[in-house]
Amino acid sequence: MSALLLLEPQRVATSLAVSAASAVFVGLVAYYGSPLHVLLAAAGICLLVLTLFSASRTLIALVTVTALLPAYLVDDARMPMGLRPWEILLAASVVFAFIDVIWIRRGQMRHTAMDGLVAAFLLVAVLSAFVGSLSGNGVDVILRNLRYPLYYVAFFATVQTVTRQQAIDLFGPLLIVMGVGVSAEYIFEFIGAIDLSAGERFVRIGRRQGVMLPVSMLLLANQFVHDPRRWGRPLLLALFLFVGLGFALTMGRGMWATFGLGLVVTVWLWHSSQPRERRRAWKGVGLVVVLLGMLTAAVLGFQKITGASISAHAVQRSLTFVDYTRDVQVVSRLFNYANALQKISESPILGSGQGTELTSYTFDPQLERYETWTSWTLDSLYLTLWMKMGIAGLLIFTLLLLLVTRRALQAFRVSADGRTRAFAGGVTASLVAMAMLGVSDASMVGGRFASVFAVIFGLVMVISADVEEEQGRMERKA
Repeated sequence: MSALLLLEPQRVATSLAVSAASAVFVGLVAYYGSPLHVLLAAAGICLLVLTLFSASRTLIALVTVTALLPAYLVDDARMPMGLRPWEILLAASVVFAFIDVIWIRRGQMRHTAMDGLVAAFLLVAVLSAFVGSLSGNGVDVILRNLRYPLYYVAFFATVQTVTRQQAIDLFGPLLIVMGVGVSAEYIFEFIGAIDLSAGERFVRIGRRQGVMLPVSMLLLANQFVHDPRRWGRPLLLALFLFVGLGFALTMGRGMWATFGLGLVVTVWLWHSSQPRERRRAWKGVGLVVVLLGMLTAAVLGFQKITGASISAHAVQRSLTFVDYTRDVQVVSRLFNYANALQKISESPILGSGQGTELTSYTFDPQLERYETWTSWTLDSLYLTLWMKMGIAGLLIFTLLLLLVTRRALQAFRVSADGRTRAFAGGVTASLVAMAMLGVSDASMVGGRFASVFAVIFGLVMVISADVEEEQGRMERKA
């Protein structure tokens, strides 16, 4: 926490106050609220941000509201023009960034190597709306689809207004805290749903918010190995286990697998950063075993207290890695992928445009029957991009993801600052994990969390540019 003292005390206090106030509002809405409270909470947060008049603090509120506000509460309360709370905050951040550039910095903009790719992605998203219109897709569905890719305008707001120090000292901890908050929501919901007296019921907690859990855990793991003195290993480990408990309750096989990949990347980064004479493969293996062992013990302890059969359900769902036909939901998803590929084959270059809908199949375990419905979403990042934005959208976003990940890795390798290495390493591991999760999840472009990843992309480029500038100064002095 001593690093926060390097910032202006008033700016730190105000930023933390915004985050805390947003969390309090969201917490009240989540557990005691009604649709009216949703509107009041959103209005209160927006009013606070407008009063503070800061793009960076608006982005903090954006990440907080996006991560913590339960979607079902937002669905119950429609705001003017169908806007969502995070969209109001996103628009405010863009306006504040524009004012900052035009009036405060006299038109001096910060430029990064990813500006062109992000602009191209936004342009392709807009053009895909026209393609969708020509394909006869409904206007309301087109607008509903188009809003999410356009969230990547938050990338430019982040690049123009956030500094390297803010990225590391404010946004890094914020992403971790958001994981803690989501885990708390999951745990409380789980406890409220099961019968503690019998301990026989098990309720899987699955929400889009769960995507924050592996990101938070990987940031904590990298903080643990690269900069433990900032908060201390006992606190970092406690937070890791708490977030991991909520992560286990998701029963998300894809997220489990991608977190494992991210943890492998974390260990590889730590191992490769050690002096050659001190590198020992068993240390990395031991670190993974200790972290996963303690996480397993925490989950089993929670299972013993609640009496819920978490381990049995985890084993049952994990068996689908061996035989996917054991789970009808997995089979249904594969049918949906086949339908998407059939749709793509009709227009592989331009795609079918925004607003494309598919006939989806699923199995209702309560009614014990198969059901079909028309859906405008698809649980695959890459198929969603290809189907709705054509080959251009798929290639541009995939290239953007790869290059931003590469920039994060370069910042990790070049910087000698422990705080920078911890954040850059955590983001590198998280983006590698998300690239894998994209096979079965479209959160990066198909939902409200697109705004969070747009901010993360921007943070990476801010840090990367500053690290490169710092390295250049050192080389010139040498």
